[in-house]
Amino acid sequence: MWLLRLIARPFGYLAFIVALLALSGAARLLGETHELGFFSGRLVRMVWRYPEVTRRGVQMAWLVWAVLLGIALSPIDPIASWWDEVALGAVALVVLWQRIPGGHQAGR
Repeated sequence: MWLLRLIARPFGYLAFIVALLALSGAARLLGETHELGFFSGRLVRMVWRYPEVTRRGVQMAWLVWAVLLGIALSPIDPIASWWDEVALGAVALVVLWQRIPGGHQAGR
C-alpha cells in the first residue's frame, strides 16, 4: 500500500495545483459581482495564503515542467516542431511575470 501512495502522491499534488488554478481562473472569468466568482475568489485567496499547503504542489509542478522541457530539448522529442519549447517557455514566463514586482502577487 505504501508503494501505491508513493507513486500516486505526486499526481495528487499536481491535481491540487491544477484545481487551484482552475478555481483562480473561474474567479477571474466570473468576476467579483457573480456569486460563484466572489466565492471562488475568496476561497482561492485563502488557500494561496498558506504556503505550507501549496508548497509541495508548486514544487511538483515545476519538477514536471523541468522534465517536460528536458524531453522537449532532447533528441527523443516526440514533437518534431519547436512549438513545444515555446509553449513551455511561455508557461514559465507567465508564472514568473506574477512574481516580479510589477506583476500580480497573492495576498494583496
